Amino acid sequence: MPPSPDAVLAVVLAVALGLVGVPVGRATGRVVPLFVRHDPGPDGGSGPPPPACPHCGAEIPFLRWLPVPRSADLLRRGRCPSCRATIPVSSTTVRATAAAFAVIGATTGMGLGLAGHSWVALAALLFFGALGAVLSVIDIRVHRLPDVLVLRSYPVALPLVLGGALAAAYVGGPADRLASPEIPPADALTALAGLGGVAGGVSGALVGMAGLAAFYGLLWFIYPAGMGWGDVKLSGMLGLYLGWQSLSSVISGTFLAFLLSSAVGLTLMALGRATRKTQLPFGPFMIIGALAVVLVGDPLPLII
Repeated sequence: MPPSPDAVLAVVLAVALGLVGVPVGRATGRVVPLFVRHDPGPDGGSGPPPPACPHCGAEIPFLRWLPVPRSADLLRRGRCPSCRATIPVSSTTVRATAAAFAVIGATTGMGLGLAGHSWVALAALLFFGALGAVLSVIDIRVHRLPDVLVLRSYPVALPLVLGGALAAAYVGGPADRLASPEIPPADALTALAGLGGVAGGVSGALVGMAGLAAFYGLLWFIYPAGMGWGDVKLSGMLGLYLGWQSLSSVISGTFLAFLLSSAVGLTLMALGRATRKTQLPFGPFMIIGALAVVLVGDPLPLII
């Protein structure tokens, strides 16, 4: 029995985007060594140190509105602009980015979640995958979610998500175009329905961004020791993507993050590698939970 076209397309896109993820991961993996661990004192003290060369300690400035180093030499050759030493690439980031891109490719081919809705949606999810991979590695390594990566990603994610919501109604997605190249033009009723979908996607994304940021901000206010401020800043980004799919997806992605964190924590305690006082970085669980829901779909409507 021959494989279905969706299965073939899923494999092709998974392999192709997985290969694309390797050079992307090599580029983003160079920023991982720029950040060191920061443990503030009881009075808060000064903020975390800026990104700096691991060899000479010179600060590495980033572009004002983008999560990208300003140095062209660092981007092209991976060299520190001050001491000219080569900044190592995080191999974990390369593997994580390639894996994220491959999963995005597979779900796009199968038409699951948001990935197959539009080409802009695919670009938005690839950006999310690349950003999530490098942030997860940094958080695991030094327990930080740096502002220069998190906050400066909003100007990129916002137009991608809002553009993806618009393009989904009128352009069509990769799964549609690659599997069925000839798509008839939309009639007036379809266009009107598409406009309603656009409004829902845009409003859902903005409400999800504000709502999830407020929720995590409240958790931080109630118990600052249990929630990092970087997690609060990241939560708005995740709410943007989850709310774009549906408001119930915000609930599902958030619940999945806490479920994964609890499962890993209990497993480590059972293995004797952690105690009840061990602090696990929560950022990776937030990212994995959100990415899983936007790629595979929201399970909440199937449960209730």
